[in-house]
Amino acid sequence: MPIEGTERRDAARPVAKSLGVLLLAIALNGGVPTHGLSADRSFDLFAFFDGEARSEGTVDPLVGSRDMFTARFEGRVENGRLRLVETFTFTHGEFDQIWELNRDGASIAGTVRTEDDNGVLSGPVPVSGQLWPDGALLAYDGYAPGGGDTVFAFTHRMTAQPDGTVRNDVTLAKWLLPLARSMVTFFPAGR
Repeated sequence: MPIEGTERRDAARPVAKSLGVLLLAIALNGGVPTHGLSADRSFDLFAFFDGEARSEGTVDPLVGSRDMFTARFEGRVENGRLRLVETFTFTHGEFDQIWELNRDGASIAGTVRTEDDNGVLSGPVPVSGQLWPDGALLAYDGYAPGGGDTVFAFTHRMTAQPDGTVRNDVTLAKWLLPLARSMVTFFPAGR
């Protein structure tokens, strides 16, 4: 039996998390985001990752040196659900992330599992996000690919580019303090 008053607090958690994602997006972008205000859907994140794709990027920690990486993706969309296996290649090894995402209108929800430095996949952690006409915002508290068991707050801000690529600006934070940024370019199949 729940303690009196906890039902309202528990019901408010998803709203608070969505508000937190929006506030983080505003803070990262220096103001109120302008995308998402149009009903025009010119970019489809799920269609972009349906099939094979690749990425190149860098991780710039607050302390330490830059690390470069590549990744390859294998995605499959069925009934509005995206299953995406992302294999990162860093200088210290290869590590997988497995995404299971659903969309409901402009909202995204699902899970991500991440392989640690010992080759063990984490349990699924919840992912929430929002689709915009030119991209998407995803947020979750999870693990870094090839990292240890420290939980970080990740925010992925993806924006479609005129050349057909997608730019992904990733922020990794702990206790609301940004610890690293990652700049990633996703290339569609055949590029």
